[in-house]
Amino acid sequence: MSLDGWDPKQFERGIENARKTVEDTAYFIVTAKKRPDWESHRPGVELIFYFALIDYETKVMIHRVMESPDDRYVWEKYLALHLHEVLERVPQAISAAINEMRDPKTASKANADAYAAAARTLRDAFKPIRKDADFMKAITTIRNGAAAHHVDKATATMDPSIYWMLTSATTRNRGTSPLSSQILEYSVTAVNAIHDFSNSL
Repeated sequence: MSLDGWDPKQFERGIENARKTVEDTAYFIVTAKKRPDWESHRPGVELIFYFALIDYETKVMIHRVMESPDDRYVWEKYLALHLHEVLERVPQAISAAINEMRDPKTASKANADAYAAAARTLRDAFKPIRKDADFMKAITTIRNGAAAHHVDKATATMDPSIYWMLTSATTRNRGTSPLSSQILEYSVTAVNAIHDFSNSL
């Protein structure tokens, strides 16, 4: 996914395709749950659903950030929350799927070694984001004090939301392009790493 030469109509078509993919996968899972060996297949199939969901949700939020710059306060903080969860949860979900594939009793025929190799590549792609200490601190603050919770859990104040609102207002008043957003840039990096993981299998 690239935001170069932003074309909202083309991006909307990408959202429609992503929505169809995640809906189709959900329908498939409902049917697959009737299989007696479902539990062996569940981690891998749910991983496919999870990645499709990430793709869809990320694209929707990126579209709103790009097309509603005056409301970046809303959309960018939820994109930050989403990215924080992706960075935390995706490696865990992959590990759980690989462990199930390697279980001698599993009915899954997936190649655990191929998944493990793809997982290493994905972790390498995530590293520049996770090693950006200032950025990780910032999105953690946004998550804990402005997005996931309405009040900062540590201080029991609205301070993070107040600061985020003022930051967003300053950005809007300066006419700063959403393309300059580090949250946006890293979200694209993360979802592209997930695409590469999926395409390599």
